[in-house]
Amino acid sequence: MSLNDFIESQRGGDDSFWFFQHIPKTAGSSFSTELRKRQWPYANITVDYTDMVTPHDEKLARSVSAFLDEAKLTTFRSASGHLKLDQVNRVAEAMPDCRVVTFLRSPEARVISDFRYQRTPMHPPYQQFIERFPTLESYVESPDSQNKMADFLLGSTAGMSAEDAVASVGRSHVFIGLLEMYPMSFNIMFRLMGHDGLWPVEHQRKTPDDETTKVVMTPQLRAMIRRTNRLDQAIYDHAHAVLVRHREAFKQLDQATARA
Repeated sequence: MSLNDFIESQRGGDDSFWFFQHIPKTAGSSFSTELRKRQWPYANITVDYTDMVTPHDEKLARSVSAFLDEAKLTTFRSASGHLKLDQVNRVAEAMPDCRVVTFLRSPEARVISDFRYQRTPMHPPYQQFIERFPTLESYVESPDSQNKMADFLLGSTAGMSAEDAVASVGRSHVFIGLLEMYPMSFNIMFRLMGHDGLWPVEHQRKTPDDETTKVVMTPQLRAMIRRTNRLDQAIYDHAHAVLVRHREAFKQLDQATARA
């Protein structure tokens, strides 16, 4: 459908609840800050990273349960969190008219940004991360770094082909934006929420540049990231192609909003 038809058909109402699935290192902190201002009451579903005993998935499930309990007393209009599909579905099933949005990022840039961020005190278990992954190559070779966007969007991806990943993505989401097309994606997301003509102003949690976070890219390293993130690359390329097709229509929509 056209961009206009899509926005009008998917625009939420006053009672809609918006959940932002925050895939790590895709501008999620900046977007969450804007979401909190525009769609209040807002909740950030997070875990206690100082708890090094409880498995992460268990901590996350507990945090979702705590949010859903709180939602029985508070009429939230939005929330965000590093939730994978199974926990996103828990939220969607419990919240009336839940609409899920997210951002993707070029796999190469996302993996590098993820590696750099986790080597800083902004990521509480950063010392353990540095010990486990002393180099970017060691991180890229680890399954922990591979196809993370597909893992968040689709859940289990074991044995999944790139074609199947592309065919499956988006079934649980109203809109998927791109960091590389952030202003357009941001503007469309907030139009869906009923806020026309908004542009991003926040830039949160920028990773500092120092010797700990320094990365030297080589053609071999670039090729390694693409090889180990084929599902992510396929999903990203598909989302990019969709947004590019509507870029001119978006410019016209923005001009019409400015004239109104």
